[in-house]
Amino acid sequence: MQRSIPRVAGGLAALALAVTPMIAAAAPASATTISSCSDAYQVGSTKVVPDEHGQSAMSIKQYWSPRCQENFAYAYVWQSFRNSHPGTWTISLGEIWVQSPGVETNPVSMSYTDTRQAEAWSPGFAGGGRCTYAEAALLYGSYATDGRTDQRCG
Repeated sequence: MQRSIPRVAGGLAALALAVTPMIAAAAPASATTISSCSDAYQVGSTKVVPDEHGQSAMSIKQYWSPRCQENFAYAYVWQSFRNSHPGTWTISLGEIWVQSPGVETNPVSMSYTDTRQAEAWSPGFAGGGRCTYAEAALLYGSYATDGRTDQRCG
């Protein structure tokens, strides 16, 4: 999915309403852990989003930490994307809370601007007992792609 930067920059809450699911068959790398919540583990499936040529660009995952009682969004920019895209990009990611059908909010988000880093984590969100999903956008020049994980309730 290709979008202009101003449209994507409107925020992850707006993206939540416009996301089109995409399917990819490749398996992404494992994520590092969050130092303050090292017991965090992945919940739900991994979402892989393509670059402007249809190749895998970024993986999005949702994590849950029983000790911290928080959900985290995680994004990983694939090595192949990093190798084929010189310069920097922006990663925006966050947790989306599904309050009720049609009512969603973005309680926590984080942006990594002008970076070449491969991994990005959102701040934690007290998602226990709530329905949540992770969402992320990758912006490179005038190109942007985004996606979200499946919804997890618990």
